[in-house]
Amino acid sequence: MSVRKLTASLLTTLAMLGAIATGNAQDHVPPADPLAFDPDFQWFRPVYDMDLADMKPKKRANTGWFATYDRLALYASRPELEIAQDAETKLDQGWGHRYEIGYMLPDVEHGWMFTFTQLNGPGKRDVVATERLIRFGVVPDDDGENGPIIQGDGNTLGYDQRLYFVGDSVNVMDFNSYELNKTWRMEPYHYGGILEPFLGFRWARLNDYNSQQNYITTANGSALPDPNFGDDYEQLTTNSVITENEILAGQFGFRYVKFRERFTYSADFRGMVGGSLQTARSQRNVDTTTGIGDTPDNNFSSQTRALYDRNEEFVIGFDIRGELAYQLTKAIKIRTGVQVIDLATGIWRGGPVDPTGTNQEQGGSQDQDVVMVGATFGIELNR
Repeated sequence: MSVRKLTASLLTTLAMLGAIATGNAQDHVPPADPLAFDPDFQWFRPVYDMDLADMKPKKRANTGWFATYDRLALYASRPELEIAQDAETKLDQGWGHRYEIGYMLPDVEHGWMFTFTQLNGPGKRDVVATERLIRFGVVPDDDGENGPIIQGDGNTLGYDQRLYFVGDSVNVMDFNSYELNKTWRMEPYHYGGILEPFLGFRWARLNDYNSQQNYITTANGSALPDPNFGDDYEQLTTNSVITENEILAGQFGFRYVKFRERFTYSADFRGMVGGSLQTARSQRNVDTTTGIGDTPDNNFSSQTRALYDRNEEFVIGFDIRGELAYQLTKAIKIRTGVQVIDLATGIWRGGPVDPTGTNQEQGGSQDQDVVMVGATFGIELNR
């Protein structure tokens, strides 16, 4: 079965499940007042340990609207490139955000939940500051002597010489995820734990950026004189590939929560199955600069036509969270925790291995995994 047919089947199944859930809830539609969870908005009203000790777990599990925000510090695995020198077992840090909003109906103990996760980075690159052909943009002083270098002359800002920061990407990516889940709340267990299973859909996008740069110049002998550029010139070549993974997946999971005094312990598990629609865009840029000393430069830039490659893969993954929250007021908690996102199959990073010679030996597998793991810090409202 192709990925497109599988995606269509998943969407049809989710639509049927949603229709069944809607049909079962007809007796409760329209729902209660959306602001009924706290009509007086006393979010900061003090809460006392004695009140919490006398409150049963079912009463502590809030109903109505809720919202959370978490700051993410996640380490992501490096791409699996088709070279022996890659370091796919290492992790590099990125920063992100997670937003969650939803509601739980007070009488029937079910509702909806939307989650948005964003990870910016990692942005790990190996960079070397390389001295370019220096043009001393000097201005004579009043006494006729040469004055200071003029920054506007093209010298790198903050330096007394012109530099190229030549680098190769090591682990450069970003990740965005959107989730919509139908949730249910079960009766509390004997020791107070509450299970909240859910079923839904996840759309995610993982972009990988792979680039290599090479700098040559006649000043150090790495470039030979060229009749097109003269005896003195420099050239920076950049090969870049942007690989996009559009992930469409059905999702199932649960949240387990337990209360103890002011503390709330929770664990989330999400399993996902679906498809990844992949696109890689490859391109080469060449920047050439001529001239040396106080001779004005001439700049030449050339760019190859962008090459595209497409593919589809099957995706299996999971998302695990563990959190500890501390209740400050009636409706507000602060929390910290850990999170692991593992896209075990179906991710393409590094781009094509050799698209007509522009990216030789630097491409990556079209069916690799990505692991993101780290800490979270956040706040809850009526969760």
